[in-house]
Amino acid sequence: MYDEKSDTPAHAANTGINEDLGQVEYILTDKTGTLTENMMVFRRCCINGVCYGNESGDALKDSDLARAIANKVPEVVKFLTVMAICNTVVPIKSASGSISYKSQSQDEDALVNAASCLHMVLTSKTGNFLDMNFNGLVLRYEILDTLEFTSDRKCMSVVVRDCQNGRIMLLSKGADEAIFPCISSEQQVRPVVEAVEHFAQLGLRTLCLAWRDLKEDEYRDWSIMYKEASSSLIDREWKVAEVCQQLEHNLELLGATAIEDRLQDGVPETIETLRKAGINFWMLTGDKQNTAIQIALLCNFISPEPEGQLLLIQGKNLDEVSRSLERVLLTMRISSTEHKDVAFIVDGWTLEIILKHHYEAFTDLAMLSRTAICCRVTPSQKAQLVELLKACDYRTLAIGDGGNDVRMIQEAHIGVGISGREGLQAARAADFSIGKFRFLKRLILVHGRYSYNRTAFLSQYSFYKSLLICFIQIFFSFVSGVSGTSLFNSFSLMAYNVFYTSVPVLMSVLDKDLSERTVMQHPQILFYCQAGRLLNPSTFAGWFGRSLFHAAVVFLVTIHAYSNEKSEMEELSMVALSGCIWLQAFVITLETNSFTILQHAAIWGNLIAFYVINFIVSTIPWAGMYTIMFRVCKQPAYWLTMLAIIILGMGPITALKYFRYTYRSSAINILQQLERSQPNTHSNPNLEAPIKNMEREVSPLSVTHPKSSKASVYEPLLCESPSTKRAAGVAAFDFLQASPSRLSIIYSRSKNN
Repeated sequence: MYDEKSDTPAHAANTGINEDLGQVEYILTDKTGTLTENMMVFRRCCINGVCYGNESGDALKDSDLARAIANKVPEVVKFLTVMAICNTVVPIKSASGSISYKSQSQDEDALVNAASCLHMVLTSKTGNFLDMNFNGLVLRYEILDTLEFTSDRKCMSVVVRDCQNGRIMLLSKGADEAIFPCISSEQQVRPVVEAVEHFAQLGLRTLCLAWRDLKEDEYRDWSIMYKEASSSLIDREWKVAEVCQQLEHNLELLGATAIEDRLQDGVPETIETLRKAGINFWMLTGDKQNTAIQIALLCNFISPEPEGQLLLIQGKNLDEVSRSLERVLLTMRISSTEHKDVAFIVDGWTLEIILKHHYEAFTDLAMLSRTAICCRVTPSQKAQLVELLKACDYRTLAIGDGGNDVRMIQEAHIGVGISGREGLQAARAADFSIGKFRFLKRLILVHGRYSYNRTAFLSQYSFYKSLLICFIQIFFSFVSGVSGTSLFNSFSLMAYNVFYTSVPVLMSVLDKDLSERTVMQHPQILFYCQAGRLLNPSTFAGWFGRSLFHAAVVFLVTIHAYSNEKSEMEELSMVALSGCIWLQAFVITLETNSFTILQHAAIWGNLIAFYVINFIVSTIPWAGMYTIMFRVCKQPAYWLTMLAIIILGMGPITALKYFRYTYRSSAINILQQLERSQPNTHSNPNLEAPIKNMEREVSPLSVTHPKSSKASVYEPLLCESPSTKRAAGVAAFDFLQASPSRLSIIYSRSKNN
């Protein structure tokens, strides 16, 4: 997971939640910089109702725009002036005289560079003064105030003074929903509105530019209020926003810009694969609705008609939003029987009303939909949506690349940051950081799944080996008359946990039940991890029973083998301990899927080390085991006892495992058989039948129903039951229907609200 282009390796800041990656059910992702490259390119614009770049696809090469600039059309000059001035870009002049720009926002960088290509060149910024060159004419402006962009205002403005004539001007740029309400009622904005909609349908990022001349007295009075608000210690942001709103009104709309942000390589394939793995996707973006929809279609986020259906929740007030939400819930109920990929889309304003007045109804809607698009949302709303899904007990993963994604990343169970062009804020706040979105597929399917499998085995094996020695002690207590005497000495008990049984199991970190290639080709097997098939009360009960059975075998065989022998208790203890160690070696061998030299060395080398250590300790007179190992190993009964323990202890377990592997094969077993029979085959027609069997087995785990309780996560999912229904998503091969009774309750509740 190394990105060569940006020289960015993957990094894990929190290694304590690796296994959670294999149980992810919801991915909430930002758009800009996460799904896209965040390399902004100026493509089109609309100035005074005239669109440029529609024919060539590049406004910088539009002859009509070049002609308007050469003729110094006033509206065009104003438009370029706002592009060049309304930003926080810093020009840097090199020794050769060329000018480059440094900016915090890729949008600003694209606009300033485009203005430079259109002969409005920002040449220098010194203190509060900036210089520009327009067709050889030097222009100088003084920056009086900067009204910074915030996620709530969704626009930015600067107040400047033209040093040539002393005029004071307000230059603004921002989202259409923030600029259009501030436009003078006397101006006709319909051509620009239509242009913005057209640009958004092309998947371009849009910004609207506006302008207003200010009077000296008006600015002076406003400046006093702005300074007071800026120096306030209480509710500073709210007061500053209120003061800014007093100035940003009666604006003259100059036009709109359209910037292209190309989709990252591998994003559609990554999303498609993870959706097959039963993972649901939510896109949380600050972009315009049409732009978000186009990007979602491009990256396989939603399916086009007729396979998919996109439901819109909208409204300007509470009543309209309530009716819209009710219609969407009803439509979702009807569509659930049509095997469609249904998604809903909501904007930030509507979402604010819903979260305040219809929280429960929206929660129910979220449970019924695999995909959601939330546009024009603020960072706080992103965090609220993550919190909503967490409240439903879903395992969430949030991924983003900018500072506005930090709250979302920190709120989710797992945070993934992309080291992108907006800095390292998201990467530093996240549990894992990667260079590109496409690496998320490997992070979840390979590293997450392997970590979950290994953690499940390690935790249950540790539970097993500890109970094994405890049960033997309990059995011995009945023989010793419950006197409290320990069968094993203190050295043996310490060495059992520290040396004899710890080294082999540590090599389980190298175990792979399936190859990485197979896991990536068949992501549906992630359902087993999401459903908790390897770590739940049922599997714990199995290991508990195994430890009890093995303890009984070791104790009874040892007692009966040495019942007629005149042996010391230390000899009996060593025989029982040896039986435990032999069983441990065969248990780990039986449970290991892929062997390496290190694993063989750990398992059998540890067994040899057991005898070497005890032979050495047996030579020490004061160790309490003097000559014990030498005497025991000379007896044929000792080796016959070990053989009997291995046969009686591992025989039934091996037979049961063989029966399940042969006659009740899981999807993983089928793929393991295919790997061993065709290890070098990447694709083969013979795979079709086994994969269909796998789909039939795994599909019950992919039911799109809400969880009834947290306990359902850990219940054994040998068959589908109401308490084990998961929201792990619907696989591409199986769209399952929602419960009509459940939806009826949802609909009636929404109607009552």
